[in-house]
Amino acid sequence: MLAIYSLGFFLLVLLLSIPVAFGLGFAALLPGWLGAPTNPGQVVRSVVTALDSFPLLAVPLFILAGEIMTQGGLAKRLFSFADAVFGRFRGGLAMSTVAACMLFGAISGSSPATVAAIGSMAVPLLVHRGYDLRFATALVTAAGTLGVIVPPSIPMIIYGMSAQVSVSALFIGGIGPALVIGGLLMGYAHFYGRKHAARITSDAGRVSALKAFRESFWALIAPVFVLGGIYAGAFTPTEAAAIACVYGAVVAMVIFRELTFRDMGRVLVNTGLTIAPILIIAGTGAALGRVLTLLQVPAAIGDFIGGAIDDRLILLLLINIILLGVGMVMETLSAIIVLTPILLPVLAPYGVDPVHFGLIMVVNLAIGFATPPVGVNIYVASGITKLSVIQICRGLVVPIALLIVGLMVVTYWPGLTLWLPSLGG
Repeated sequence: MLAIYSLGFFLLVLLLSIPVAFGLGFAALLPGWLGAPTNPGQVVRSVVTALDSFPLLAVPLFILAGEIMTQGGLAKRLFSFADAVFGRFRGGLAMSTVAACMLFGAISGSSPATVAAIGSMAVPLLVHRGYDLRFATALVTAAGTLGVIVPPSIPMIIYGMSAQVSVSALFIGGIGPALVIGGLLMGYAHFYGRKHAARITSDAGRVSALKAFRESFWALIAPVFVLGGIYAGAFTPTEAAAIACVYGAVVAMVIFRELTFRDMGRVLVNTGLTIAPILIIAGTGAALGRVLTLLQVPAAIGDFIGGAIDDRLILLLLINIILLGVGMVMETLSAIIVLTPILLPVLAPYGVDPVHFGLIMVVNLAIGFATPPVGVNIYVASGITKLSVIQICRGLVVPIALLIVGLMVVTYWPGLTLWLPSLGG
């Protein structure tokens, strides 16, 4: 009963638009005030212990790396390269937009940042070449979800911390889902290009792929270097994040010369404004998860589901429905921190691998970035294009359907997420 009060209080906080971090913190304290065997000291220690984590250090470092590479011109060159490669196909510029989101996601780990960086360049160009504004905006909004599915991914780091699972395994396991979902969105872009070929113009051949590769070489090397080093065991994800910061700064300031020491002040401020709420949410969310565990919430839910469902496929479908619903109304990192200790023990008796479940959770909650009412990508895209949220949502029907198809593939094909990590032992 105390757990129900705590979760109910947290939902009330969300409805009242009170900052999520405060809601998580007070929800963690509430059971102790109502007589549970917890006290404020335990909650505070849980917050401190959660933040005193070497893997968690990767989150602010990857955010800093993404900000440096956005301001330093790397994102612009990634888009130019993708356009040179895919521009020769029907719907090539739209396909390039999806590919650029994948490439930028491989250095930022953030979905809204991907929409902001790629959308501000791609949408005006798409409209100029004859694409419908609503289609272009919806495509960027949906493709931005790849920013957290393509490794490195901030939600994967948070899940790894919450589930005590290897972040490196999650990163490598995320490659397959990212390719499947990216391929579905690129197929949709190609189909749209063929259907509206009469009004869409193309600059294919304006820049050769080889020339674009040379101009974008240092930007393209960044994700290969980071992920290759992690997969080869040369450095941990946290060390990779630090290396990405240094690499991005050197390329942006020395090679591209689009970033100066004076600009670094703005970069650091923007990064700090992004990092602060994430870390506060991570700490208070971990405290609430700890309190719910002490109150035997995961065990109770496991007993209930175990008594009602004995089919693994149906259970996974139910979990997907729950996560999709949560992703629509709850901030992603908070959802991971709160739900991981509840759902992971439920799935363990059914033989669901923690890495596989981590990717299922990340893909589900990534879709939440592009679904109302909380979908952050929608509001970022609306700010770029000035379309209303309703207009964007109308254009998202097909892309969201494709994202859900990709989710089903990830859910019911465990080898897609587990094969590559198994190669590394």
